[in-house]
Amino acid sequence: MRLNFKKILAAAAAALMLVSFTGCNREGDSSSDSSNIEENVLPARKVGYIFQGDAGSFGFTSQFCEQRLKAANRCSMETCYIDHVTVSDFEKAVKKLSEAGCTDIVSCNAAFSNVLLSTASKYMNLNFIGYGTTGGTANVSPYTEHVFQGAYVAGMAAAFNSNARKIGFVGDKNLIYVTPTVNAAALGMQIVYAEADLYCAEATGENEVRQAVDELCSNGCDVIICYTATDVAEKYCQQRGVKFISNLDMSGREDEFSKMLMYFYCKRDSYFLAQFKLMQSDKWLADSYIGTFGNGIVNISPALNAKDGTQKIMDALVPKVASGAAPIFSGQLIDNNGVVRTMQTDIMSDDEVYSMDWYVQGVEYVGSFRKPQTVSGENPLEIKS
Repeated sequence: MRLNFKKILAAAAAALMLVSFTGCNREGDSSSDSSNIEENVLPARKVGYIFQGDAGSFGFTSQFCEQRLKAANRCSMETCYIDHVTVSDFEKAVKKLSEAGCTDIVSCNAAFSNVLLSTASKYMNLNFIGYGTTGGTANVSPYTEHVFQGAYVAGMAAAFNSNARKIGFVGDKNLIYVTPTVNAAALGMQIVYAEADLYCAEATGENEVRQAVDELCSNGCDVIICYTATDVAEKYCQQRGVKFISNLDMSGREDEFSKMLMYFYCKRDSYFLAQFKLMQSDKWLADSYIGTFGNGIVNISPALNAKDGTQKIMDALVPKVASGAAPIFSGQLIDNNGVVRTMQTDIMSDDEVYSMDWYVQGVEYVGSFRKPQTVSGENPLEIKS
């Protein structure tokens, strides 16, 4: 076989020209590549929170706000908030946060659920997380919590520490799922005493909460379960010398309350951290999430100033609830008017639990102490960090 050197030399020259041409293109396109890299840089995200309560006073709102900061600091997410927002001012707050550069909004009260959905439809450029919201849309991610799991254990602990077999419950309608939470506490109570009574009163303001506690004590309740947005009920029970259980994270304050048996609470920073990371990587999608014992959102403290044996039965009950081995709303449930609501083989769905408007047998409703809340002056909707 004879080699054709002319063809070989021609091919080599062509290859050299191709390499040179490609090299020139590569060098000349460096600015183009750089611009492509810049185009691929993800836009900055900023998250705005809307609170109904006061973020500066100890309670539900301040703890929610602290959890925001913990999550934000761990992943360098820029966040801000507006507190003292009424339902009628919700859309104005969204507009103000949007104008301040917020790309994502967290609605932090179930009272905002309806206005959130209507407002979100007008701001399709924003993403929303709706606390206490069960229905989502393309840009609304519903987030809720089974706080009643904590109340179930609280009801059991309260009954175990009660001599009167009468438990009081102060519920604030501004918190989520008050009726299911009352019912869960009553069912937990009935684990210890099948025929014990749980007396329920509604209250929000400071004076209302004190009146509710007084009413519950006048009915013979010797343990009070507090399900309120501030620590007024806890302070008043301590002042009156009444044993109580709190729904707030009282970490570091245990020594202030010699009458506190335990507390149950929700810890949301892990949830928000996960959401922030999805936002920063541009992978966030509207998707429902439920905080439970199982995923660490719902928590309980150890038994504190409680009777010996309280911790033991708490330790036996919590893992069963967390794993789903002990569904709270299952089996035959009879309401406090004697009507059978579920059959022995039934397990209530989440939607059925959320929409409960009846109390289980053993609950005595003593009334609402809530008065119309007045708003003094126009809220300037100040953005804070």
